[in-house]
Amino acid sequence: MKRAIVVVAVLGAAGCGTVGDVVPAGKDTYMVRAEMSDWDTLGRIPSWSDAAQLALKRANEHCNSIGRYMSVQKWKILPSRSLYVVKTELTFECKADSDAKKP
Repeated sequence: MKRAIVVVAVLGAAGCGTVGDVVPAGKDTYMVRAEMSDWDTLGRIPSWSDAAQLALKRANEHCNSIGRYMSVQKWKILPSRSLYVVKTELTFECKADSDAKKP
């Protein structure tokens, strides 16, 4: 029963979000955009961190799918015409484990 309540609470806290496709932006570097809109079920306006979580999740999934780990390169908060829409753009690099040993 506790698990069901936690799942409902987590799903309820998420607003209406969308994440774009991961697109190449250089050697081992990629970009993804995310957007949160509308009020969530807790009655709060979506925040930049809500959109950032969506982008980070997609970036990690992409790098994991090619056997690498994700490293954030740059964040952008994108302009929006509405107070209730938050947009972000994440540029990230997929690094191999051997890259972690380089100075």
